[in-house]
Amino acid sequence: MSTRKRKKKEEQTSSVGITAFLFEEKEKELEKSKTEIKTTTTITESKKVETTTADLESMIIKFIQSRGGKVSKDELMGWAKIRGIKPAQILKVIDELSKKKMIVRRIIDETFYYELRVAG
Repeated sequence: MSTRKRKKKEEQTSSVGITAFLFEEKEKELEKSKTEIKTTTTITESKKVETTTADLESMIIKFIQSRGGKVSKDELMGWAKIRGIKPAQILKVIDELSKKKMIVRRIIDETFYYELRVAG
């Protein structure tokens, strides 16, 4: 039997090569990461809570009150990000609150602030 035939015969009979163990570990790691990704997405999806405009209005007013009646736009956006509220929703509610004259928008030292309007 020639060496050429022998090599072909060995290739056909052995489906597992010398480096097959490397690929098995990679496949196991991929499966692990897929399950981890699935669990993290379900956790983050469960934290998301649908809020109405009225709820957001009261939440924003309470947040501004807790900060002494004045809060920067960056602080407000950071607060919203932690709670999973989209910036577009916040800006929409801020616009509505300013139309109702409940808050005032101010620029102080090139920083944008929102202040509660003093009744009177």
